Amino acid sequence: MRSVFLTLALIANAFLALAQNLVDNYDGPKITYGLAGGSNYASLSVKAPTSYQAYTSLTSPLSVGFNLDFQYNDYFSIRPALIYQGMGGKVSGTNNFAVASIYNLHYLEIPVDFIGHLPVGNAGANIFLGAGPFIAKGISANSKTETATALSDVQATYQYKFGNGGDFKSLDYGATTVLGFQLNRGFAVSMNVDIGMTNILQKHDLYIQATTAKTTTIYFSIGQSF
Repeated sequence: MRSVFLTLALIANAFLALAQNLVDNYDGPKITYGLAGGSNYASLSVKAPTSYQAYTSLTSPLSVGFNLDFQYNDYFSIRPALIYQGMGGKVSGTNNFAVASIYNLHYLEIPVDFIGHLPVGNAGANIFLGAGPFIAKGISANSKTETATALSDVQATYQYKFGNGGDFKSLDYGATTVLGFQLNRGFAVSMNVDIGMTNILQKHDLYIQATTAKTTTIYFSIGQSF
């Protein structure tokens, strides 16, 4: 994880430098750049053989990222972002034995939201609502898994790989939505929902012979625009 956060720090530095350069030199729609982070509620939508009783529930990773907001007028903007996104979920299944795994899937995500703004008062505050696509690149993954039989309980931690020959596909993509409120000085609170449309499974079957797993992530964040 140390290498992940070092990479994020380098990306953040490059992103902020690029954003400031755009703000200083771009002659077009008003541009602001922002930082945001918060708590996630992540789950997996899973399909498994009928011989298994499969259940899923939420886990609570985190998110942190940077965005550029291209504001064309008081009512519409386009907001791309780069986000470290925690996805995953808890998956449980029973057959001749019971298995429960908490999956922590770490991605770098690029969402692009098309946002409508509803001004509130005369000071620049607004309520905003938007939607758009996202694409995410897997960077690391692990699980904490407990297997229970009539004779014993076994707990273990596993590491997984993304990409060719790996356990999960390297890319996830889908749709994202956002609803939030922003003050005139740039402080904002928002809720986002990411709905993955990719079957992320490649070699790994979640220990329950799963054939499909798709991500769903709800995240609440606070941020500041400049």
